[in-house]
Amino acid sequence: MGVPQAMQALSERAGFMRDSMQKSQTITDNMVAILGSFDHRLSALETAMRPTQIRTHSIRRAHENIDKTLKAAEVILGQFDLMRKAEAKILRGPHEDLESYLEAIDQLRSIVRFFSSNKSFKSSGGILNHTNSLLAKSISKLEDEFKQLLTITGSFSFYIHCCITFVLGADNLLSLHFLGY
Repeated sequence: MGVPQAMQALSERAGFMRDSMQKSQTITDNMVAILGSFDHRLSALETAMRPTQIRTHSIRRAHENIDKTLKAAEVILGQFDLMRKAEAKILRGPHEDLESYLEAIDQLRSIVRFFSSNKSFKSSGGILNHTNSLLAKSISKLEDEFKQLLTITGSFSFYIHCCITFVLGADNLLSLHFLGY
């Protein structure tokens, strides 16, 4: 009687194992179906999101281009602002502050170099003409100021002094005084 009972226990265990295997297979099949459905939905979502991703990328690229354009515009507007300030100094003339006047002339030369190297700007030709006109006015005003100073002092030594100051700069002029000039 021990063998048939052992056989029956073994048969029950085998049946239990078959049931468990069948349940496991059913669960696996259900899980595969769920995962397949999830994969299908995810693919559909990716397909639906593709135009949004493309638009987002285009918007990001446009934003970067706008930033670059704004930075370039700031540089150009900065040059216009410098030109406006230099123009005001040039129109006042050199009699108030010669050093500031000469700095304004240097600034105008710098603006000419900037717009000469960037001819792709639509209005660079007009700006260059205006700046060159200001430079011509500045030279004329310097000549007038010089003539006026010569008339006032009437001295040839003043003329020499001014020429040396202009050529050497005020700092080097002190060394000339020590040499007797």
